[in-house]
Amino acid sequence: MISDLPSPLLRSFVAVVECGSLSAAAVRLGRSESAISLQMSKLENLVGSPLFDRDGRALKVNQMGRSLLLHSHIILTTIDRARAELERASTTHFRIGVVQDFVDGVLKPSLADIKREYPGALISILIGSTSELLKALSEDRIDAAVCASDPVSGPPDIALQAKWFGDPHHASGGVVSLVGITGPCPFMTAAQAALDRAGIAWNVVLETPSLEGVAAAVNAGLGGTCRTSAGIDCSVLARGLLPDLPRIVYSVVERRAAGNFSHLSGQVLKHHLLAITDS
Repeated sequence: MISDLPSPLLRSFVAVVECGSLSAAAVRLGRSESAISLQMSKLENLVGSPLFDRDGRALKVNQMGRSLLLHSHIILTTIDRARAELERASTTHFRIGVVQDFVDGVLKPSLADIKREYPGALISILIGSTSELLKALSEDRIDAAVCASDPVSGPPDIALQAKWFGDPHHASGGVVSLVGITGPCPFMTAAQAALDRAGIAWNVVLETPSLEGVAAAVNAGLGGTCRTSAGIDCSVLARGLLPDLPRIVYSVVERRAAGNFSHLSGQVLKHHLLAITDS
């Protein structure tokens, strides 16, 4: 039985066949002619048969050599592909962030894409407020993030309509009870500004850094909140019970002076952000 065939021997064998001589193969591989000759002798010993018909210094591959050549190309191509994928995975690091509204709509499918296209890649994620994400970008802790803010240049990626969520009785009293994310929060700011313009009194009854906490408080009847449909699973108030709210813009922000990984991370996030629509 033929033992394992080391890939270095197969690479030298392919070079000898393609170059037609030991000396030419040695030049291509950057090794001495004697070293290549020794490799060919070792390979022939492993196979148990000559691989070349020798005509002076020229080498002509024989039938056994042609059979081995076919397998060598397949083996080396497979090895090279595996090495390339492993090298790409080991050097690729996705450092991404999203506001809490888009954990399901953007982060989850982005992670699935990364797993599929870059198996083994290192991934770091940050879920937080826009201010936390922008701070992380400036401190080189993430490379790209979905933020609820206007981009530095150009139009925002998407704009979603802010809505009121909660029990209708919170809109019928003299003072509107508000629940929201711990500031600074663009949604709480938008809600308070809309109520102020309409001359409606308001009171913040609960602040929490967790969007799940906001949803729990709203569903428990503590108060109402201002979000988009992408960000919270609560009952939407009928339009007209409270003042109209603005559209909230979202953008993928990439870290400045970053390399390809920043743009790659941003592309993955933007692909799924652009798929978000008002519902």
